[in-house]
Formats: sequence, C-alpha cells, structure tokens
Amino acid sequence: MRAEKKPLKFPEIFLRLPGFLCYYYSVGFNRLANSHDVRKAQPEYRSERNLAVAILKQAWQEAIVDLYIVKESSRKDYVQLKEKAIDWISSDDDGFPFWCELAEIDHIAIRQRLSYKLKCQKKAAFLRTLSA
Repeated sequence: MRAEKKPLKFPEIFLRLPGFLCYYYSVGFNRLANSHDVRKAQPEYRSERNLAVAILKQAWQEAIVDLYIVKESSRKDYVQLKEKAIDWISSDDDGFPFWCELAEIDHIAIRQRLSYKLKCQKKAAFLRTLSA
C-alpha cells in the first residue's frame, strides 16, 4: 500500500520550490490579491499617502482661514488663497478627488464639512458687524 501525500499548505509550497520559482509564484499570487491591499504595504504608497494628506491639510487650512484675525495688510493675499482653496476643493476635476482617494478620505464629506465651516464663519462675521 502506498502512503497518500498530503496536499501542501501555502507556506510549505514555498519551502520546496527553487528560489527563482518562489519569486515567480509570489509575484503571481500578489497579482491575484487585491492590488490596492498589496500596494498599502509598500513604503512608496505610505509616502504618497502622507503627501496627499499634507496637500489636503494645506488646502483645508487655506479654505477655513478666518480673515478677521488676519492683519489688514495681509488680508488681500489671504482672500485670494481662501478663494483658490475653496474653488479647488469644490471642483470635480481630477485634482481634489484624486488626492482624497490617495489619502483614503471621502471628498464629499470634506466638502460638506467645508460648507458647514464657511456658514459658521459667515454667521460669526455677521454677528461681529451687529455688535460693532
């Protein structure tokens, strides 16, 4: 009677293959995996994600800057920055949604939050004019 061979489990397969085949099969298995999940583990992806987060943070800070606390001499520059940031966040071209996807952030939620913050700023500005 011949002894039956047990099927090899996934890690054992790599132990019995020559080096070049291990690389070939691991690349093949990576292609079968969800490419987004595989990419998350790579250092380049983390760097890209950090860059995307930094870009989005900068745009957010420029969009919600309170012009009331900015010096009078710098206010014109800040108004232009604020308008450009709001336009960029509000646009549906490839820029803003791309960076949000790369940073794994919902761009619609950011737009809704920005709309809320701008309404609050307008309300505060209106109340300041009433109290002045």
